[in-house]
Amino acid sequence: MNDPIGFYRGFQQLLRTRAIRAVLTSGMACVEYGLQQNTKDTDWILEPEGIDRLADLFGELERGVSGANWRVSYRGLFGAPLAREYLEGGWTSHLVARQSPEAVDRHLDFFGRAPRLGAAWRLNTEGGIATRDVVARMKKTDRPKDWPLVNGLAIQAFFEGEPGAVLHLREPGILEEAWERTPADLRDSFARERPLLAVLPQRDEAAIERLLLVEQMLWQCINRERYLVYQQAWKDFYRAWQRDRIGEWPTAEPFLRQHRRVCDAARVHGLPPAPLANEATRQAIYDRGRERAAALVAAAPAELALVSMPLDTILP
Repeated sequence: MNDPIGFYRGFQQLLRTRAIRAVLTSGMACVEYGLQQNTKDTDWILEPEGIDRLADLFGELERGVSGANWRVSYRGLFGAPLAREYLEGGWTSHLVARQSPEAVDRHLDFFGRAPRLGAAWRLNTEGGIATRDVVARMKKTDRPKDWPLVNGLAIQAFFEGEPGAVLHLREPGILEEAWERTPADLRDSFARERPLLAVLPQRDEAAIERLLLVEQMLWQCINRERYLVYQQAWKDFYRAWQRDRIGEWPTAEPFLRQHRRVCDAARVHGLPPAPLANEATRQAIYDRGRERAAALVAAAPAELALVSMPLDTILP
């Protein structure tokens, strides 16, 4: 398990031995799909029932129960405990693992309710790797560098004959062709999720490129606002924890002690398990993102309306 791909495959096998259902997504999935050369992180979406077993597994790997001699730690990033109530509430847990003293650090990020996915991922896996559709949704982030990967995944899906590719394509010519091929019984649901599709026949290529720009900026800005909510919740919690003399975090303790420490602190100092549970909060995020997107690309209200996805698509 010395190389990144070997590590994730070996780790995935460990998960299977404990009946912890998880799918690989994001950057390493893009490596497997041939769209990236390398990545430092492995990102996993977990079935909620396996989250507590995963924490126990890390403890055993550190104690050498199975012959391993790992070192596992939380990372110095904002992120919630590796606990069901937090991962189901949309948080991410950021860990780092080292298989031996001489091994390199491996970053592990865990999701329960992943951004832009809800529970849909459970039906979308291929051999332990999230489908292109799932990975494309996760890559619709606030980072411009992720968007070529969205298009690359969609182009692969298009040539594989997957109708859902039309939800993610970013090139006008291929997008128009994919929409023309979309079966009639799928058109209404696809156009609801991606309103841009409904106006394709009435627009020339330049107009479509403009709408794609506005659409991408809308995704980026709403996701930025979502991120800021979680970031602020962590900052408020962490300040309260620091006033309680936390000291340095993460500590040098074994993982399970770290884990108990942060879980206890989260309860005592009020880290909210689900910051977006309230629909009014999600709507406020959506509205702020729309306003920011409109300002950044000088989009008129009518233009923005042509590409504005439903709230439950971007913030399920």
